[in-house]
Amino acid sequence: MAAETLRDWYYRRILKNIPYILSHFDENRGVFRREQGKDAAYWHCLRPLAYLYKNELSGNPYFRDDSILEKIIRQGDAICKVAQAAKTSAGAMQKIGDLAFDTDADESTGRGSLGVEWIPYNLVECIDWLGDELGTNRKAAWTRAVAAHLDGMKLVSNYISTAPNHFIWRAALLYRAGQLFDNAAWRRSGGFLARQVSRMQTADGYWDEAHRGQGPSPNYHRTHLHGLDLYYRFSGDDEVRDALYKGVEFAVRAAYPDGTPIETFDGRQPYLAAFAVGMAANALSRTPRGRRLLRNQTSRLDELGVTDATSPTGFAVNWYAFATTDFMTDCVRFMEEGPEEPLPQEADGHEDTFALSGSGGVGGGVVARRGKWFLAVSAAETDVPRFIPNVYITERQSGFSVRHDDAGVVAGGGNRMRNHAPLANAHVLTGWMGVDCAAGVYGERFVANQGLPIKGGTTTEWSDPVKCCYTPIRRRAELTKTGARLQLEFMHAHVRFDLAAIDDKRFEVGYSFESVDARKVLLQVPIPLFHPGRFAVDGKPYEADDLTKLATLPVTKDLALEARRVTVRYKAASGAPTFFTYALEPIKNWSFQGLNYTPDVQYKPLYTVGILSSEFAGGRGEGVLVTVEIE
Repeated sequence: MAAETLRDWYYRRILKNIPYILSHFDENRGVFRREQGKDAAYWHCLRPLAYLYKNELSGNPYFRDDSILEKIIRQGDAICKVAQAAKTSAGAMQKIGDLAFDTDADESTGRGSLGVEWIPYNLVECIDWLGDELGTNRKAAWTRAVAAHLDGMKLVSNYISTAPNHFIWRAALLYRAGQLFDNAAWRRSGGFLARQVSRMQTADGYWDEAHRGQGPSPNYHRTHLHGLDLYYRFSGDDEVRDALYKGVEFAVRAAYPDGTPIETFDGRQPYLAAFAVGMAANALSRTPRGRRLLRNQTSRLDELGVTDATSPTGFAVNWYAFATTDFMTDCVRFMEEGPEEPLPQEADGHEDTFALSGSGGVGGGVVARRGKWFLAVSAAETDVPRFIPNVYITERQSGFSVRHDDAGVVAGGGNRMRNHAPLANAHVLTGWMGVDCAAGVYGERFVANQGLPIKGGTTTEWSDPVKCCYTPIRRRAELTKTGARLQLEFMHAHVRFDLAAIDDKRFEVGYSFESVDARKVLLQVPIPLFHPGRFAVDGKPYEADDLTKLATLPVTKDLALEARRVTVRYKAASGAPTFFTYALEPIKNWSFQGLNYTPDVQYKPLYTVGILSSEFAGGRGEGVLVTVEIE
């Protein structure tokens, strides 16, 4: 039996998600909406429905289904109605009756009347695909709404709060609309934006996440590639071609051997963010290595159920099911099948270095393959989280991750913007302002804002007495013969981690530190616990089933967890008091003491993170922090 093509994989995923999307259609209001009485609507679902309605594909039950067309029309009419309301009312939330619509459409921000770029892009494609089936008057009304949006969208700041992927999507939208409606001004605006964004590309091939110096987001980088690829396909603009292919190359280099983006390098998203990895196949499929990355990644997504709306861990929040299915439509339309070439990181001995935001031996990142082990070390230098009040700008706390071919990722899990229990590898505590930390957790009285950007008051991010305990002033990543090294420089301590593959079954995290005037030094290894999060401490079984509160367990012998088909055993070999604190989920960490960033209840977190934390007195120390054994 022939192997499934990449195009067929994405097509199968779309078909599997459509019943879930249709189940959210509110017949009374004529929109797709949230469940459980929540009063916001979903806009991100017209294109996959319209594509299936118009195309007679194998196994497609929605071809020429009048009920599908009706839903598209009613939702499109509602979008345009909200857009009209947005013209007379500044603010993101618009109301029709008792139903609220989050269009993100405050015209003072230059977003235009239809909201973020993906919404009008849905309308533009539907106008093109459905044509006269919309009816003369409705087609004209939708076209007017798009035109009004595009004119308002031009009034925009030079900066936005996230990476420039929104600008590249604007470029694709403007150019595509200019083609379909024969508007040279829109095409010219789209082309100029695309070329300007391409000039912002860094030497490594990524675009800084949000602000200069914040570094890459290998997950969200896929969103950028998706939009850039669409613009290039529509325009044939050779001035952006090199940036597109360099961006594809970065996506390949900044991935694990299974194609998953390396979360340790990420300044925005955690490991395997479903929203991001479900897209960009239209761009990645342009090269043999890109196709291999997709092949490996789809196998991992199938294994974990990610991007599958019927899976318990398919998505973190419901909106992702709609948005990702929308983006996967382009993965089907523009997939370039062809030969595949093994990824360099699949080969033993592979090494690579990244400049990231570093220079002169400071900062940067490395990856290395040693037998069955693959490790990544990030020393991206940025002070952006200290002064940017944005939940998407994470603190780059965890500097290394370790993956094993049989077990998957066994150390790491990414970075976050939460400081009650950061994923930091080191804490240096001098006692300033009475701050203390136990097993990686700062007490409530020390963390008034629980890690969210501080608003008001006299304390600012840069003088936060908690963040200064785990935010180094310099970092450096290096390759070594047996693996890699991460060095962290605090004003009161020098800390070094040595990652070494002993053999295909054993890995060591070595350490050394020197400190002055430090009462306590905590050295830590973040450990991902994949759903259902079962593990054992000193032989006693546990399950991370309650993510709304933290628990800390002393570890005298070892921590063991089931990972895929093997057992991973972590032995704290340092002799220092060691604890395991769980459950921490990157970015979307449910609820903690009043903070709420909660996944929709029908989805279980794909994984949570626990921290293996060892406590040392100040002064000097060296040895083996953790031995990881695969059984």
